[in-house]
Amino acid sequence: MAALSSVSFGRAVIVLAVLMQALGKVAYGTWLGAVPSNLFVFLSFALTAAFFLAVSRRGVGEQAWGALLLLNAATALTFISFFYALKLIEPAIVGAVEIGIGPVIVVLIAMATTGERPSPLRVLVCLGILGGCAVLGMAALRGSGFASFGPQAWIGLGASVAAGVGAVLITLSSRALLNRGWRFGAVLAHRFYLILPASLVLAIGSGGAPVAWTGGLVAMFLVVSVIGVLAPLYLLQIGIGRCDPYTVMVTMAALPVLTFAIEGFSPAYAWSWLTALGVAIVSGFLLLDVAAKRD
Repeated sequence: MAALSSVSFGRAVIVLAVLMQALGKVAYGTWLGAVPSNLFVFLSFALTAAFFLAVSRRGVGEQAWGALLLLNAATALTFISFFYALKLIEPAIVGAVEIGIGPVIVVLIAMATTGERPSPLRVLVCLGILGGCAVLGMAALRGSGFASFGPQAWIGLGASVAAGVGAVLITLSSRALLNRGWRFGAVLAHRFYLILPASLVLAIGSGGAPVAWTGGLVAMFLVVSVIGVLAPLYLLQIGIGRCDPYTVMVTMAALPVLTFAIEGFSPAYAWSWLTALGVAIVSGFLLLDVAAKRD
């Protein structure tokens, strides 16, 4: 009963984190268009790293250089790709593709490392979510939300897939550190060593006109950074500690559903039936998984 309660709490925490991420994604695409994605990643993660280093100086467990290196590399891959994709295709599509690829990768990793065969239900859920993501991919290629036809849309979809791969690796490496006695805050405090220099180099290398910072833009940047980056990272770390990787990834499949609903309040995105269909498919298979309570 205690284990069940812990998993249920982990799911609830992940859903809250996903809701905040969805809000942050739509706000980022709506009001921070003037801020290049790599510059946003550098500044927001510098703020996040400073916060967690300040409040989580203790809690480092057993030495695990491999898991720590993987966590830092996966963090850089996930968030640099993620925010770049948001500049090219609409947030609901980015979230769906990122999450949709996750359960499949988790199953493949489990089969390769342990020989574990997925249950029929798990296979059905993976295929269903991927089917929904395929529909959303077609929506992106048709310019849904943004006028992102052709190469721009393909690049955005590729970046979303890369973010999904990184998200799975973050889950696995985080759990490895937690299993070695690391606390949630310590894991967060030591995962930004690669993303900061990488995003700074990319921001400098991309050139472009300097950002005209105003009081309103700075305030919006801080709000999006806290709601869309800092708080969700902490909540997800708690959820990762209480749920297995597959549960984490499937629970996070609520991200495109919530994002699509929130998009309706933004003037930056237009209604798309194709996007709605893809989101409905992803949502339906998520509900199937939850209703069946996984075997």
